[in-house]
Amino acid sequence: MTLAELLSLCALCMVPVTGWDAPWFCHGHDCPEFTVVHTYEDFEERLYSASHWLTVELSSASVEEVKKALYSLYEFTRGENADNEDVDLPWPSLIQVEEDGDAKRGSVSWPVPVGTHLPKPNDATIRETDMPASRVYVRAFSGLASEADGYENLAKLRASVEAAGKTFVPHRFVAAGYDPPLRLINRHNEIWIFAE
Repeated sequence: MTLAELLSLCALCMVPVTGWDAPWFCHGHDCPEFTVVHTYEDFEERLYSASHWLTVELSSASVEEVKKALYSLYEFTRGENADNEDVDLPWPSLIQVEEDGDAKRGSVSWPVPVGTHLPKPNDATIRETDMPASRVYVRAFSGLASEADGYENLAKLRASVEAAGKTFVPHRFVAAGYDPPLRLINRHNEIWIFAE
């Protein structure tokens, strides 16, 4: 990372983004804020501001574990918490995966907008986490995403980023979904890899 890139990243961490217009795929919700640094042919380079999340850790990144974690977070927002109150949390849902050989572990998270009151979860697997400001390479795709779609787009993103001469953390990625399960059209999905 060059000194100029480091300084711009530090500035992003210290100064809140004001007047940010969320893109269409946030559907009017408070998505995590980012700045597009550069748009390539089939991916974007973004700088994300630091953000706060509700997270469930996964012992494996299996489809069953991911569904269970998403359900836990959903139930929290529907009153399964100490205050028995609904909590409005926006999209995207993030599935973060750390690859270690054949083993995959990770987490599922939902963003928490600034100023949101979070009651204590009834489910002890739910915890609050912070994501530091990050430089991320992003590939977007549409449709009702499957695990196979995610891995196909991950391979394409890694190849495109390497072809552009960029380096990234090789064994970590995020699948981001911006739509509830019942939305059938105009779906937006992303794969993220983090710059080194």
